[in-house]
Amino acid sequence: MAGRRTEWVDLPVSFERPLSLFAYVIGHGQVLFRGEADPEAGLPTTVELLFKAVGGLSIRDHYRRLTVRDASQEEEARLRAADPRPWYDRRAFILETESGDSGHVVAGAMYWAERAGTVGYESFLIPEYDLPRFQPDRSLPAEPATVSAASPRR
Repeated sequence: MAGRRTEWVDLPVSFERPLSLFAYVIGHGQVLFRGEADPEAGLPTTVELLFKAVGGLSIRDHYRRLTVRDASQEEEARLRAADPRPWYDRRAFILETESGDSGHVVAGAMYWAERAGTVGYESFLIPEYDLPRFQPDRSLPAEPATVSAASPRR
């Protein structure tokens, strides 16, 4: 994109605002979190957090606050043992919450950016992808004859 510059920042980085899973583009290995602008809560900007070349993850769909850091050697060794596929240029990012819970994303890169005001459905970090969106005028696919579900625990 014209005019866009990349600033390299050392981890950890903390986001002192709610972030929600906004898109998971499986075919391109991208996970996008967004923190929507909420001027009433003192959040005049929208923040996006993007992981690219994702090879594995264990995440929540929403975080009230989030810190992202590099995995320690021990954490990375455990993740590599759990998934022995080649990582190539990927690295492990640890996602920590205010309560100390953690998740992870094994990815080639992580980017984040902030933009004034609300944004709508399009992403400013991955504008080249047409993210799926609700289209009420589109006909729904035919329903399957049978849907299976796991039995409730007894």
